[in-house]
Amino acid sequence: MTSLFRCLFVIATCAVSMQAQSASGSPEVKPVISQKLTPMAPEDAAYAAKPNTGQPPILNILTVIGNDVLGLPCLDCLLNLLIPDLGLPVPLAKALKGSTYQIDSYLIDNNYNGSCTFNMELTDSQNNVVASVTQTLQEKAGNTILLSAPITVPSVTEIGLGQVSNKATCGSNVSQSKSPVVLACVNNPPICVE
Repeated sequence: MTSLFRCLFVIATCAVSMQAQSASGSPEVKPVISQKLTPMAPEDAAYAAKPNTGQPPILNILTVIGNDVLGLPCLDCLLNLLIPDLGLPVPLAKALKGSTYQIDSYLIDNNYNGSCTFNMELTDSQNNVVASVTQTLQEKAGNTILLSAPITVPSVTEIGLGQVSNKATCGSNVSQSKSPVVLACVNNPPICVE
């Protein structure tokens, strides 16, 4: 009899919990673009923050596409080194249709505080958007920024030379970085049947 009451208690608790979750609205959405911030060296941050140094608010340094690797990308991931470092998966020269990758982008925030909208996208040889991710994040001056977003290349993608890019819109400042990538249907072209 006590096991029956225990079972009913568990069922009632779960039902109340589920009702409370549905009453609170939609579940919290996890960000698509992950962001890692690292403070700049004090002397670099002090120089970049000075007015009239000619430094743009946001420097969009590098955007690449690579395999989705746990733990990468990372800033200062090689320990016991006196110099800053950036760890990325090996940038791909070729992205296969129907496969999942990650777009990684490295930026420097010289003197901008506020929200930035990042649009990371993969385009084909005709500049058609194959896959894209857009998200607005808060930025703080004096940081290096490392962004990463998973994408899947659709199986209906046109093959040929494309590019991966990140466009950062931070207030009135717009910057972009991009790199080429070949969109392919097999590992060893030209054996591609469409």
